[in-house]
Amino acid sequence: MELKDLFYSWVPPYLRLPSLFILVFVILTANGVFLGNTIDMYSSIGVYSESYTQAINALYIGMGLGLIFAGRMKARFSNKELLMGGLLMMLLLNAVCALTSSPNLTVAACLLLGFSKISALLEVYIVWNFIWSKTGDRSRLYPFVYGVALAGLYLITWATTKLAYDYNWRIAYILVLILILICILLTVILVENHPLKKKIPLYQVDWMGLLKLAAAFMFFDYAVVYLKVENGLESKKIQGALLMSIIFLLLFIRRELMVQRPFFDVNIFKIKNFRRGLLYFLVLGVFIPSTFQSSFTATILQFEAIRNAQINLYMIPGVVTGSLLCFFWYAKKLDTEPLLFIGFSAFVAHHIILYNSFAIDFNLYDFILPAIIKGFAMAVLYIAIGLYTTNNLPISISISAAGMMILIRSFLGSGTFGGLYNFLLYSERIKHFSYLAGQLEASDQWQKLQGGSSIYKNLQLEAILTASKELTGWIIITGILLLCFIALTYCYSLGRLKFNKINLN
Repeated sequence: MELKDLFYSWVPPYLRLPSLFILVFVILTANGVFLGNTIDMYSSIGVYSESYTQAINALYIGMGLGLIFAGRMKARFSNKELLMGGLLMMLLLNAVCALTSSPNLTVAACLLLGFSKISALLEVYIVWNFIWSKTGDRSRLYPFVYGVALAGLYLITWATTKLAYDYNWRIAYILVLILILICILLTVILVENHPLKKKIPLYQVDWMGLLKLAAAFMFFDYAVVYLKVENGLESKKIQGALLMSIIFLLLFIRRELMVQRPFFDVNIFKIKNFRRGLLYFLVLGVFIPSTFQSSFTATILQFEAIRNAQINLYMIPGVVTGSLLCFFWYAKKLDTEPLLFIGFSAFVAHHIILYNSFAIDFNLYDFILPAIIKGFAMAVLYIAIGLYTTNNLPISISISAAGMMILIRSFLGSGTFGGLYNFLLYSERIKHFSYLAGQLEASDQWQKLQGGSSIYKNLQLEAILTASKELTGWIIITGILLLCFIALTYCYSLGRLKFNKINLN
């Protein structure tokens, strides 16, 4: 892999850093579908909201696959070609998402968008890496990248919600397209093209392996997103999607073990840190989804979309604090496991606060503390687990490893549990509503109460609160068990290290 400076030599530092910041911010946040205006999108088009949840998951599937593929692209195209190609595809596919009324086309566009934007992101990522550390130390870069990515995501969510609320949901895309055009202009003027000394042709790429892995994840994406709509595993569509996902995954594994140049080297799973890091990212998905909070604010408190987006803004101070903690933590070369314990403890604290706050008298400003805690936890764990997973891996392998990391972290983890929580909240709400209705009908109060619609509404609200508290309680229990596991494994590793030192002496 040939690594060269991104800009022309005449570009002064006071132009380089702002340009790099604009590039990384726009590339990370121009995602085709934005949580801020999706409510207006599916309401105006008249489709299920699940279509756009599937599109968001497809974006991360595309990003993961694109990162695995990025090493080959880097060996075929120059830096300016990759950056310009990625930005042009972002412009085209964001325009498609803005103009289309077809949910299926939006899903396909987001998949391609995630895949193609990685080529641009990698170029900027490499430059930022060497700005923060001349030796390429990722522990200095990750706090910056995840801080910008998370804070930028919450900021762009609020901005798109505000524009959709004040004007129209398509106006948000105009802002995004303008930002991408600015990035293209910066690339044309400031970025120098460095032709490769040796180009490796793309015909040697395992295209069939790429397609099989993409198919496996996309079928699984449909299955987990439409659980609630299709009534769970009783649906033939869900059963068929899960079966196809398993078949394509097995075909992919078989091919990667047999082909001479695999799309993804499965031997990387032999590395202990990589396996455990992916497991941590998978478990992290238990805590990330805001399904219960969103249901609580929308149905019980009846917040507008702009108010829910404002809650996300409260997470930004937590993200900044968590990023700074990680930066100084790794600067002191402290162990990762205590940092993992801190991050998961913050998530448990966040859910405990929510568990005790599910009541009708909760207001917007009561979300400030739990939102800050959640932002802190997300920043700490994204950084800590990311560094733990790719620890001591050479850059050629770490790029593919990071691709698999995105697939597990942003889709199989949070995406799967988000879909599962939607289904469980729906089914548990019905169960609790039936129970409460039966209890009320059996009592004398039923004969005294007037106004059937108000009774029905109150029972529905009570059922949602009960289901949310019950499921949040299980998340808290899972978190406590995970904290015990982290503490025990860390103490065991310390004891083993001390024992080995005693034997050596």
